[in-house]
Amino acid sequence: MKQLFISLILVAIFSNCFSQGSISTIFQDESNGLNVIQGTVMVNDTKANGGTCMFRPATADGGTIWAGPYITVSAGNYLLQARIKVASNSASSGLFMLDVVSQYGIVVHSAIWIAPNMFKTNNEWQLITIPVTIPHGITNLEMRGMNFQPGITDVYLDYVQLIPSGFSSFYSEELTISGKGDVGIGTTTPREKLSVNGKIRAKEIKVETANWPDYVFEEGYKVGTLEELESYIKANKHLPEIPSAKEVQANGVELGDMNKLLLKKIEELTLYLIDKNEIIKKVEAENIQLRVKQDQQDAVLQKMLERMNKIELKKTVK
Repeated sequence: MKQLFISLILVAIFSNCFSQGSISTIFQDESNGLNVIQGTVMVNDTKANGGTCMFRPATADGGTIWAGPYITVSAGNYLLQARIKVASNSASSGLFMLDVVSQYGIVVHSAIWIAPNMFKTNNEWQLITIPVTIPHGITNLEMRGMNFQPGITDVYLDYVQLIPSGFSSFYSEELTISGKGDVGIGTTTPREKLSVNGKIRAKEIKVETANWPDYVFEEGYKVGTLEELESYIKANKHLPEIPSAKEVQANGVELGDMNKLLLKKIEELTLYLIDKNEIIKKVEAENIQLRVKQDQQDAVLQKMLERMNKIELKKTVK
């Protein structure tokens, strides 16, 4: 029974590999299928496939950059790859949409907005990869570059291809690995080394940070007065150096920086408490002295009253 189970697993694995392998890679450039749309021109590039590539200048009109011919594709899982470069990778807004469609654009099988900041460097070829699943019966598939946005940067296209694969990552909603090595979970536009659009559960998170605020307890550190702090809070509705609610909503918070700021405020609060404690101790000492003096004065007054009472008593007896 154990051998039969293992055999069934091996059959399933080899069957899957064979079925994917039977689907051939589809490669297209300007020489074998991609249609160059008005506004896009062909230019020479020694690093491009065949020595030429498509070029769409930032000064061109908006619209379609290229469109593929209508092709028949076997059903299966693929990776759509487009070899692209941009003149400048500084902008974060969408430059154009890379998509795979059928039914003359009515059915979209996969699409992503290409932004310049997805690229590692300027004027360097990079392979953009997104997953796509093609259903049965597709006879008019297209791979296109759509909705070019003028005025952002120049863009170049070398080729596009569909590679058979069961791998569903790179630029997908579930998992994204950008050209800069940034990883996104639940987002296709990671802005840090790891961007997560959702909740994170962990047993422990270690944040490394420098300039820990022990300097607050150094000699000569000025914490300011409570009156100054009160005035700032009334004017700004938050503590000094702490970001406002609007800033946090727009930009989030850096855990390392926020922990440092919170510790700094706790240490400053500790200094306030130490200062107030010294004042309280001084007031208590003064109160003790006042009570001693008061007790002494009360004793003197009591003796004076007793003497006066004796004098009055003698007068009455006479």
